[in-house]
Amino acid sequence: MAQDQQTVIDRITAPLAAAGLVVEEVKAVAAGRHRTLTVMIDLPEDTADPVSLEHIALATRIVSEEIDELPLFNDHPYDLQVTSPGASRPLSEARHFRRVRGRAIDVRTAARTLRGELAEVDDAAVTVREEKTGETVVLGLDEIEHAEVVLRFR
Repeated sequence: MAQDQQTVIDRITAPLAAAGLVVEEVKAVAAGRHRTLTVMIDLPEDTADPVSLEHIALATRIVSEEIDELPLFNDHPYDLQVTSPGASRPLSEARHFRRVRGRAIDVRTAARTLRGELAEVDDAAVTVREEKTGETVVLGLDEIEHAEVVLRFR
């Protein structure tokens, strides 16, 4: 299955990129007679827009066309699911943080936990303006154990 996953990634990355989409993850799972190929897509790091249903529909068409002839799961039938990471996904890469710049995030390191506005991001660190104190905190990406966007409902 790992070989199927890599084959799919190799086949779909360029066509999705040409459509302005990023391959976040590909999972191939076989459980008994049921087989599922899940492709998670995202938008490029230079946009804060959410992944829309139109993006999912476009990605589904592209992925389906690109993998239709591949002998996945030893040519057994499978379900294709195309999805997005969602608003509550863990932030683990610089690209993830860039997508949510300006939003409130919760961050946990070995030394502390904080909530604040994500002010800046580079390839090695993030800068968070702490919510309660206004203190600016720079954290290396390698220090961060867990980070996620704070969802606020109105």
